[in-house]
Amino acid sequence: MKPLPLGFQRQLRQRGIFPPVPPAKILRDSSGKPLRDQNGQALTQSDVTDSKFIEQTELYHQRVAVLAIVESLQSDPHIEFETKLNGETPEGWAQFADAVFEEFEAAGLTTGDLVAICDEICRIGNLLNQDLVREQANFSESIANGSS
Repeated sequence: MKPLPLGFQRQLRQRGIFPPVPPAKILRDSSGKPLRDQNGQALTQSDVTDSKFIEQTELYHQRVAVLAIVESLQSDPHIEFETKLNGETPEGWAQFADAVFEEFEAAGLTTGDLVAICDEICRIGNLLNQDLVREQANFSESIANGSS
């Protein structure tokens, strides 16, 4: 298991894995009439309670977790997924993430297991960051002292 690369979020976006956008709902007064701004445009607000948005958000987080685990384990020669990526398209990446999730389910993993694995990936990344900060401090100190 290795930490995620710095560009992991960018990779997700390049692969078409985006967080969903909540739908807008029209704001209404107590009588049900739409509220309007000074230009007469109806006022809207993001509806984060929309059931479809909640479902899409859960699927997004599931896909991010699965792809983070796949990325973290890709250099381990002892781990191979049955699912193979079928085309470097947004649909291919989404299908890949969903199929790997099904592999995890078939293997008996639970949501708690996926969260624990993702937590471990983050912990490894944080340890790496702590090591870099410590080494940067050591490097800066050696330069200040005139040694190399």
